[in-house]
Amino acid sequence: MQPFDWILEDDVRSIAIVGISKNSGKTTLLNHLLREHAELSFGVFSTGIDGEETDTVFKTPKPRVRLNPGTLFCCDTASLDRHGSAVEVLEKLGSASPQRQLWLSRTILPVETEITGPASVAGQTKLLGKILAHGAARVLIDGSLDRKSIALSEAVDAVVALIGASFGSPAAIADELKRLLLLNQIPLSPLTADPEIHGKLLEAEEVMACQRGVWHSTGLVSLLGSDADLRGLAESKPEALYFPGAITDSILARARVLFIPDGPLPLVRHPDCLKLSLPKLEQFLRNMAPEALIGFKIRSFALNTHAVGVPEGEADDLRAKLRREFPHLTLTDIRELAI
Repeated sequence: MQPFDWILEDDVRSIAIVGISKNSGKTTLLNHLLREHAELSFGVFSTGIDGEETDTVFKTPKPRVRLNPGTLFCCDTASLDRHGSAVEVLEKLGSASPQRQLWLSRTILPVETEITGPASVAGQTKLLGKILAHGAARVLIDGSLDRKSIALSEAVDAVVALIGASFGSPAAIADELKRLLLLNQIPLSPLTADPEIHGKLLEAEEVMACQRGVWHSTGLVSLLGSDADLRGLAESKPEALYFPGAITDSILARARVLFIPDGPLPLVRHPDCLKLSLPKLEQFLRNMAPEALIGFKIRSFALNTHAVGVPEGEADDLRAKLRREFPHLTLTDIRELAI
């Protein structure tokens, strides 16, 4: 079985490919999946822009997105004009900006292109639905780990997380993999079975408290409020607290009165909201057993051991070191994939 054959599973329709660092190899992996599973009808789009000729930071060449005939994709007017009769327009979409009109198109001939997509999660979710409605069996999404990306929403069925050598030292990369593995194991809250409460919490912008089974707003937009507010919330002895934003090391220290063993159950929107360093995260999970409204859904990890200025020997050493440290993971190096 190949590392990414799980995309053939019937319940996997939408796959977000996310990079944990610059130059993580998302486009190379996307092209690999399109090629290896050419029997499937694919749709592709990006939460930003993917397939540019050069990297915007390092000015190094980047691979273009290579689409087989019959692939649905989102592009702007410039790309549409460039491809001419090689593509057909299916729908005029909203604008990514006043200067960039977006289009849902289908390839007639093989093309190398840029892909793009709406800037908002709502727009990306709507586009995903349109692509599936037009007959795509699988949709590959070039995404990112932020709240403006569909990758952290309920709409995606699976996530592939890529990390590149540009992230940092081998030790830093190993720590980030450990952190992501821990986040991926955070369980879904049983509240996901109650659509009314689940939806109410997902829409909340303030910290929510549960008292005697009833959820209500605390009025706190941030955990960086006054000590009196935090103490008052703790003294009300809520059964659970929902935090809609990020929890960082500094917030954890500032609001420590809320994060005590046998205290209220912490509930987060998504595991990625726990922006904690590895030691703090390990301690938090051990002491607090948090739950999430949306799961991470990481199915595979992949590496790009190449980075600007990294000698070939160091890339080989990094790959070998990480595979020794994580023997239970299939860590695919995108440089090993046939291009």
